[in-house]
Amino acid sequence: MMIQKYVDDLFQGYESTPELEDFKEEIAMNLKDRMQDLEKEGKSAEEAFAEAVSELGDITAIADDLSREKRKEIIGKMYVDTTPKLSAGYAIGYTAAAGVLLFGIITSLITYFTTGNNLFIAISSFLPFVVPAGAALTFLGLTTETKTKYPMNWKRALIYGLAVGIILFGITLSSSQYFMDNKQPAAILGVLIPFVLPGVLVTAFLILTEKKRFKPWVMQEQARYQEAYAGYYEDTEQMAKRGMLSGALWIGAFGVFIILWILTNVLYALPVFLFAIAGELLIEYRMMSKRKRNSVSK
Repeated sequence: MMIQKYVDDLFQGYESTPELEDFKEEIAMNLKDRMQDLEKEGKSAEEAFAEAVSELGDITAIADDLSREKRKEIIGKMYVDTTPKLSAGYAIGYTAAAGVLLFGIITSLITYFTTGNNLFIAISSFLPFVVPAGAALTFLGLTTETKTKYPMNWKRALIYGLAVGIILFGITLSSSQYFMDNKQPAAILGVLIPFVLPGVLVTAFLILTEKKRFKPWVMQEQARYQEAYAGYYEDTEQMAKRGMLSGALWIGAFGVFIILWILTNVLYALPVFLFAIAGELLIEYRMMSKRKRNSVSK
């Protein structure tokens, strides 16, 4: 009883696996045999038990390896065996949306070559296809269960889809205006403001207020990674703030890039991304400085 209780307590908290149970049984038998030898030498049961245990060394390291291998095996099965199957309705939806998008691309190419390489007409002919296809693919993608995520609520996914459709409408329409013979920069920007800007803002708001849809095993893996890299950021709230600042920076940079491209030239717009990269470095520096100050104060 004393040996069995010692072994059970020693491995308390380890996940039970056939390998670990065999290992525990082997340890118990070795302890029992060693205690019998020591008792024959005239030692009491307590003295024999203490000496036998001291001779074992750090056996928990082996158990750690066994437990880790089992976790890898379980996670591997999750990756292989838990892929959700698409329903017939979703398969039809994906196929139809992709078909509409492909049909629009072919139609715009035909229009381009039959109108003397007129990009304005070609892009305009693409507009009725890319908007519904993009919105539908966004909605279907967000409401589809994956290996790592549960499906999003259909109402929220619908707002995402509408926002993406509005953005695509504005971008396509402004692009066609850009290739008009008598293009007016004010008219191009006038299309971006009522369509692209609201769509981007709505999408940014949805992303920043998004709830976690990860499955339990993914959450466990994330917790393991966070534990491994503990101390890089103070807490998960600080990491979330870092992501929000970065997201706002790049959304703004992309918007400025589009405006400068339309008003001037793409060569003058590209440096915007250099400033965005510099902003990323400044955000990272600020976060690291804050973490150092917090660690010193503690």
